Amino acid sequence: MKWAIKARKLYDGTRNPAVDNGVVVMENDRIVAAGPSSQVNVPSDAEVVDVGDRTVMPGIIDAHVHIMTSGGPSSISDARAMSREQLILQGAQNGLKALRSGLTTVRDCGDYDYITLQLRDSINQGLINGPRIVASGPVITTTAGQLWWWGIEADTTEEIRKGIRTLAKNGVDFIKVMGSGGNATPGSNPEVSQYDLEGYQVMAEDAHRMGKMVAVHVHGNDAIRMAVDVGIDTLEHVPFRANGTIEYDEGIVRDMVRKGTIVSLAFPATWYRMRAEEMREARNHPGQFWEGRYETVRKMHAAGVKLVVSSDQGSTGTRIDELSLLMAFLVNQLELPSADVLYGVTGLAAEAVGMKDKIGTLEEGKLADVVVVDGDPLADISAMERIHTVVKGGEVVVRDGMLVV
Repeated sequence: MKWAIKARKLYDGTRNPAVDNGVVVMENDRIVAAGPSSQVNVPSDAEVVDVGDRTVMPGIIDAHVHIMTSGGPSSISDARAMSREQLILQGAQNGLKALRSGLTTVRDCGDYDYITLQLRDSINQGLINGPRIVASGPVITTTAGQLWWWGIEADTTEEIRKGIRTLAKNGVDFIKVMGSGGNATPGSNPEVSQYDLEGYQVMAEDAHRMGKMVAVHVHGNDAIRMAVDVGIDTLEHVPFRANGTIEYDEGIVRDMVRKGTIVSLAFPATWYRMRAEEMREARNHPGQFWEGRYETVRKMHAAGVKLVVSSDQGSTGTRIDELSLLMAFLVNQLELPSADVLYGVTGLAAEAVGMKDKIGTLEEGKLADVVVVDGDPLADISAMERIHTVVKGGEVVVRDGMLVV
C-alpha cells in the first residue's frame, strides 16, 4: 500500500526547522520520503490524504514509563496488591490511552515479574493494539533498595553480573538499575548511591557486552557522577541532590556534554499538572525542592546536555496520556525552546531507547510512525494536546482523535 499525508507544516524530528506545505510518503510499514511538497515525488498510484492546516510529525516517544501502573497518587504501591491478570489488563488499557495521545513507542523502566514483556509481545503479534514497548523487566536494586519489591536484589559485583545476565536471558530490551535511593521506597535515601564505582563499571561493561543499553535511576550527586564516569547510556531524573538540598554540579554537567550522556527527565505529574490544589500539596511535600529542580533543568539545557522529555508515567499521579502537559510546562514555565522539547520526544528519544535507526524521525527507510496534530506545536506547544491522526508502522490507529479498532 502506498499513501501520503500532506499538511500545512512538517516537523521531521531532527534539528532541521519545520517546513511549510510538507508531505510524508509511506509504503507498507516504511517511510519512502518526507519534506516540502515541492521537493517530494508522490507516486501516481499513492492515496493522498490532505489534513489541511495541521502539522505532521514523527510518532511521539515517552522514554520513561511504568505501563502496568495506573498513574494514581500511589499507583506503584497499589500495584503491589494487584494480581498478574489485573496488572496486564491495566497495561493494556494504558496502551490504548498511549496511542490516543500520540505515543507510538514507550520505554518501560521497571515492572513486576516480566509482565511488561508479555504485553510487548502481544502487541508485536497483533493480539492487541498499543504502542511499541521497549522493556527492562524488573529493575536491579540493592537489598531493601529503591523498588526492591519489583526488582532483582543485587549487592555485590557478582550479583550485579548475574542479575544482568538473568534479565538478558529472559528477553529484556535494556537494563534498568536503581543507582540511588528514591522517594517511592520508605527507608531508601535518594541522596546516597546504592553502588560504588566498581558496581557501576560492572553494570556498563556486562550489559554492553550483551548488547544491552543501561538506564540508571540517579538522584544524588555521587551516583550521578559515577554513572557518567563509567559511560551509562541514560540517566533518569538527575535532580542533583546533596546535603539535604539541590547542589547543581557544573563539573558533572561538563562531563555529560563531553561524553554525550543522555538525561531522561522522568518528571512525575505533580511537577507540572496545572491543578491548583494538587500543586499546593505537592510543593509542601518535603524533599522535592521545586524551584531548585526547575533551575537544574534550565542549566542543563543551557549547557548543551541531551535532555529527553519523559514522564515517569505510573508514579506520583502521572497518567500515560499526559506527556503533552509536561511539554507545555517545559516551554511555557521553564522557557525551553519548543523545538528542543519536540526533539526530546522524537529524534533524541529514539536514541535514548536504542531505536534511532528505526523511529523518531521522518526519514526514508524508517518505520512509518507518524502523528498529525491540530495547529503548529513549534508556535503553540498546546497543539500536542490535540492529536488528530496516529499512524504506527504504516497502520492508522487513531483517526479524528478516536481509536481505530
